[in-house]
Amino acid sequence: MLDWFVDRWNDFIDFTYRVVMTVFDALKDVLFWLVESLLDLVIFAIDGMGNMFNGLDFTQYINALPPETKQMLALTGISDAMSMVVACILIRILLQLIPFVRLGS
Repeated sequence: MLDWFVDRWNDFIDFTYRVVMTVFDALKDVLFWLVESLLDLVIFAIDGMGNMFNGLDFTQYINALPPETKQMLALTGISDAMSMVVACILIRILLQLIPFVRLGS
């Protein structure tokens, strides 16, 4: 008679475990759905921002400089300096995207 009770108890424990795991999987799926929806929204926003910068044309400002000024800027190495500054800014932005890394922010 006790064997029957032990079997029912073990069945109940297995059933409870499966219910808890099913609820956990459902909550996990909801979390993944929320994250995916958020990332879709971010992609949509970034795609929309691309059109904002179509009107910016920096070449018109560079072409407006006199040739002597362009030559002096080239001799002083402004192009190398600007490329270094842009590379440093990009590296800093990329480091800010890594979780738990806040270097000088």
